[in-house]
Amino acid sequence: MVPLELRRADLGFGRVVVDDRGVTRRGLWSTRSIAWDEIIDYRLTIEMGSPRFEGRDLVESLNPLVPVSDVVKGYRGDHRFRFGIRIVGNAQVVAVNRRFLGVALAIAQIVRRIHPRLVHHARAAFERTGVGQFGRLALADHEIRWGDKPPLPRAEVESVELFNSSPVQLRVMARHKAWPYGKVALAEIPNIAAALELAEALGYQVRGRGLFAQLAIA
Repeated sequence: MVPLELRRADLGFGRVVVDDRGVTRRGLWSTRSIAWDEIIDYRLTIEMGSPRFEGRDLVESLNPLVPVSDVVKGYRGDHRFRFGIRIVGNAQVVAVNRRFLGVALAIAQIVRRIHPRLVHHARAAFERTGVGQFGRLALADHEIRWGDKPPLPRAEVESVELFNSSPVQLRVMARHKAWPYGKVALAEIPNIAAALELAEALGYQVRGRGLFAQLAIA
């Protein structure tokens, strides 16, 4: 891995370092660091930003997050996105957001590094219990559950999708229903790439790229 050191985009203090050891955020008075094998969870944030944001092209390297990448590709003109990630370890939490220059590239490297292990853990948990739990979203072969709502049987599931809002949301749509069975900001769903990958592996329709391409602005 090529080490990255991100500087603040504003007048604040601090650095973020992404290297072979893990992710470190250095502030004026404190330092937080998480080694790669200590990371158990991450939360991704995507918001609509300003024309000055430079992360669109960089984030296209987010291979595990294919639908999210397509969200970015689907926009043209003056629209950009602002990205953030909250990385959760056994004893530490490190957050990186748009206040750091090059945050999109850093997020791409972080997700690429941790995705294989986290998706393996998600699949192993599913094999043991028959349920993939990602925050409020619970994926099973025969149904989807959302929090304490009554389960949505597989035959009634229309799609699991990323929805264009600011911030971007994850939604579960039911067949013949105008309103989502469940929806939440992307940052509320842990390990979003693993969640989407498992949903697709179970045969659920995962939407995102076509939805956002329709919103493109010439």
